[in-house]
Amino acid sequence: MGLGDALMATGEIKEIRKNIRDAKFVVGDGTLSYWNEVFNNNPYIIDINEISKYKKIVWIKNYEGNRPYRIYDKSRHKDFYTWNKNYKAKKGEIFFSKSEKDFSKSVIQKIRNKIGNKKLIFIEPYVKIRRGYQNRDWGIEKWKEVVSKLIDKYEFLHITYGDLKPIEGCINIHGINFRNSAAILEKCDLFIGTEGGMHHAAAATSCKAVVIFGGHISPEITGYDFHKNIYVDLPNSPCGSKNICQHCKECMRLISIETVVHEIKEILK
Repeated sequence: MGLGDALMATGEIKEIRKNIRDAKFVVGDGTLSYWNEVFNNNPYIIDINEISKYKKIVWIKNYEGNRPYRIYDKSRHKDFYTWNKNYKAKKGEIFFSKSEKDFSKSVIQKIRNKIGNKKLIFIEPYVKIRRGYQNRDWGIEKWKEVVSKLIDKYEFLHITYGDLKPIEGCINIHGINFRNSAAILEKCDLFIGTEGGMHHAAAATSCKAVVIFGGHISPEITGYDFHKNIYVDLPNSPCGSKNICQHCKECMRLISIETVVHEIKEILK
């Protein structure tokens, strides 16, 4: 289960809890449950093995192969994601442990000791290495330009993992997990990046954000109204292509570095 998908599932659960206050929730298909680290410490979500302990159980059918933001069209499935335009992501939840809170507090304090009161921007320029996701990639060189244009005024934090390289000029933390990254994100002034797991984490932690969507998927589906979502509504948008897509390339080309820089300044001024 993807991290962003899991966060959207917590948003669904949060919404349902407004009307059903005494239930526990299981993410799965009614027979099998699916667990994700995002659910750790969430008092409302349980594993299937705990069902017998509770009277009222609600299944959340949001799992691999059954995403509510997609329509599973067999005639198009090989080459396209078909988006469910009636779906709208709800602000999710992530419950941090004491150790995660202490870790993020320590990291941010060390950074603050160095940068003082400068605004701290969490940047995630990379996209998931998965078919179709290349169409959500704005390009690492453009992100480098954004940093270079703003580095005198703001500080940037880039958390990396694996063999991904940090952007020059950014404070870099390497090799920490998603939950610790999200706990740090919660204490930053702004998130900037592409549509994906970390932008859902920014929503869940109430962090302001500038999110690049391009034309592959629409912010009306997986975006949040309290973020600045940069979307290019050309014919065929949102196309959902799983192949290298000229339409998506053109959408990304039309999003200028100057536009992203302007939006960052507008939010942080």
